[in-house]
Amino acid sequence: DDEVVLQCVSSIHKEQRKFCLAAEGLGNRLCFLEPTSEAKYVPPDLCICNFVLEQSLSVRALQEMLTNTGDNASEGAAQGGHRTLLYGHAILLRHSFSEMYLTCLTSSRSQTDKLAFDVGLRENAAGEACWWTIHPASKQRSEGEKVRIGDDLILVSVSSERYL
Repeated sequence: DDEVVLQCVSSIHKEQRKFCLAAEGLGNRLCFLEPTSEAKYVPPDLCICNFVLEQSLSVRALQEMLTNTGDNASEGAAQGGHRTLLYGHAILLRHSFSEMYLTCLTSSRSQTDKLAFDVGLRENAAGEACWWTIHPASKQRSEGEKVRIGDDLILVSVSSERYL
């Protein structure tokens, strides 16, 4: 299986801090940011940060699959797909530790930001809620190009069109 760790960098008090998207999946299905900047002093729990690239499809192929399987993408996901990641393609990510799928939740814990949403896990990949499209974060890459290790990218939820 191809595994990925989703990492971001944030400036906090003029200091660059690194975080990985993580989830426990045992009771609490909300994702959170696991700090990795202080790895020298506090080792991060990377087993909760790994996601398996379950499938990669063109958006058109995803829409056809959803239509043909009666909105049940988990059946179609077992049929295969691309393993090479291309910008513009849709991906399905399964959390390694919990075996659940990364999804854009309909809830939001933010009281102030109307655009905020919660990211979490769900048990099945039915429908488009667990699918994300990959977009380059810089203009140096474009749709259709291969995603390379270390590339900065943006994940956009297929169902809500919100970005991670």
